[in-house]
Amino acid sequence: MTREETKRMILYLRMAYRDFCEDKDLTSVTDIWHDAFKDYDVKVMGVAAKNYVKTNEFAPTIAGIMKQIRQINKTETETDLWALIQKAASNGIYNSAEEFEKLPPECQSFVGSADALKELSQIDMATMETVVKGQFLKRVESIQSRQEVQKGLPAEVRQAIEERRMLEWT
Repeated sequence: MTREETKRMILYLRMAYRDFCEDKDLTSVTDIWHDAFKDYDVKVMGVAAKNYVKTNEFAPTIAGIMKQIRQINKTETETDLWALIQKAASNGIYNSAEEFEKLPPECQSFVGSADALKELSQIDMATMETVVKGQFLKRVESIQSRQEVQKGLPAEVRQAIEERRMLEWT
């Protein structure tokens, strides 16, 4: 998103919420919001801003718009993601590495590794459906939020984090 597009979004939000940044310098607000959203697609930002205006009576914060972006980018429900973990676990005794690689990032983050998936595949179904599913449903939203925050980081910071992770695995 360009700085000019960020400025237009702020003006849109000012029109929707008369108290939004009314006593603040537009240039400073634009700088802060542009820094937060510069790596996002302008179309996604437009939808997020419109959805926010439709569903919230109070002026937005950066975190509020980020929440809207997460909702827009959410392609699968928690139940869908859990079904993918179940499927991978059911095939995980002999093919844990392949099954782990097929999982979406949220599921991989929860499971941890191919070896952990193999261990999950050996758990009885009652425990899997109650304990493990409960743990997954409790953590999936925070996993998705963390991944969304990481997507918003500058490319060089994401690369440094990934390099650090790779060092931890060796």
